[in-house]
Amino acid sequence: MHISQHAGQRMNQRGISRRLVDFALRHGRIEGDKHILDRNESRRVIDELQEELRLAKRALDKGGITVVEGGDTLITAYNLTPCARPSNGGHGHV
Repeated sequence: MHISQHAGQRMNQRGISRRLVDFALRHGRIEGDKHILDRNESRRVIDELQEELRLAKRALDKGGITVVEGGDTLITAYNLTPCARPSNGGHGHV
């Protein structure tokens, strides 16, 4: 998105970064031609991001996960943590 000279000056004066503007454009509620990220919207976003972070940590604890789908059907899901295997390669002899 192009930033007008006026908007760039005001952002600079008010300490509003481009990343913060992009964040408001993504998460703010739309009222006409405005994207408003007020305290209530900010709290809602924080709650959603905390839940996303919690889920990401659970996936990390599992070494990651794989989900397999076919069309609109979930076929299987599994952890990426490798299974424990016998040190002799599982052949039963040394």
